[in-house]
Amino acid sequence: MQAAATVAAKQALRQKTTAARKALAVGYRQSASARMLNTLYDQPAFEAAQTIFLYASMADEVQLDALMEHCLSLGKTVCLPQITGPGTMEAAVLPSMDALVTGKFGIRTINPACRQLLDARTIDLIIVPGAAFDAAGRRLGLGAGYYDRFMAERAPQASRIALTFDCQMVDEVPVEPHDQMVNLVITETKLLKVSD
Repeated sequence: MQAAATVAAKQALRQKTTAARKALAVGYRQSASARMLNTLYDQPAFEAAQTIFLYASMADEVQLDALMEHCLSLGKTVCLPQITGPGTMEAAVLPSMDALVTGKFGIRTINPACRQLLDARTIDLIIVPGAAFDAAGRRLGLGAGYYDRFMAERAPQASRIALTFDCQMVDEVPVEPHDQMVNLVITETKLLKVSD
């Protein structure tokens, strides 16, 4: 597939899967998220991880607040994305749930008053968001490249797990050379191990 065609295919797929995700009923989204988290908790990569990078989910995404709370209760270090420039981000430590505040674009972030950055090379596990995934671990991001860059350049050592709704799973995600893969995909009904 030519580069322009790949970009167009990605854009079309992104619109389709994000629309499907937005169409899920709130109650379904909550129960499906809880099922995914229960599966995640049983994974060796999660059990072994001391430092976990995840994200403060928006209303239509897999709901991760319970995951943050669980990690903090286990004494794991939780970090969230801190945007530092166009296409670049760092890991900021979440000291407690009440340190979350609503930032730009309605995205929850860590209160600047208590924000502390962490060396990304210490991250053991990244919970990777995305618009679509396939069984081979290919991922379609939201288009800005933040996670691809972060995983490739800042935290290449970390295991990568995607939590995603069944409606975001496709036969094959169109990819470009810079696109990063995930090791494991968890949906509300499936556990797909891609690689160690």
